[in-house]
Amino acid sequence: MGALPEYAQDPAVAAALKVLRAGGVTLATVPGRKMLYREWHSAQGPQGAFVWPGAAARMLEVVWFIDGAQDEGGMRTRDTRIVRTARNQALDGVAAVFQAAGWHVWRVECRRTATRRALRMDVTPPAEDEPQYVISDEEAEALVAEFGIREGDLDEAVYDAANEDGATEYNDGAHPEMSDKDAYEEVHMAADARASTVNNQGSTAQVRFLAESCGTVEGLRSLLGDLTSSPAAAGSTPAS
Repeated sequence: MGALPEYAQDPAVAAALKVLRAGGVTLATVPGRKMLYREWHSAQGPQGAFVWPGAAARMLEVVWFIDGAQDEGGMRTRDTRIVRTARNQALDGVAAVFQAAGWHVWRVECRRTATRRALRMDVTPPAEDEPQYVISDEEAEALVAEFGIREGDLDEAVYDAANEDGATEYNDGAHPEMSDKDAYEEVHMAADARASTVNNQGSTAQVRFLAESCGTVEGLRSLLGDLTSSPAAAGSTPAS
């Protein structure tokens, strides 16, 4: 199944489920009968990936159920380490499947735990006519070399771009079930998590992320020129 019945026919959800099935990912199935709490939170409960519509347009949330739970709430401390590691690995696999299919992926992770704790994946499908400013890894690597980008040069710019996206989500009414303050904090926490993930992947991933934010190659080159002091920066093409 992998989704609630009322969402299964949504085009984006259906496309996501197709990608997951093609990638051999286990989909969580919600039992069709009522189950006792101890049955639900056991090997009889949902196991695997589950897709929800996200707050932003075209964005979907992908969680991973283990023994009927999508998070660690109410779990005994001694079980947390094993489950956390398993969920981290499972969601990493989900991310790889979506990325291989050309989807855009943001990892949402908890920032309040000593060890890495993956919460979910936010994914969006590629546009039918994917814009030309979304550059390849090879093009990003060339820009890294051309502008002499070093580790840390783009960290702040990535955080700024991610939070601009978060501000747009907030202004578009993200998380209507929350209070205004909580919705604001939620979108910016998610933005920080996305930025952290991108920054941890290195300069090539940062350049690709900023390319999407800038909207054009010219805009990207102008930004890189502002952020670096290499000879290439001085000769970069101004934004149109």
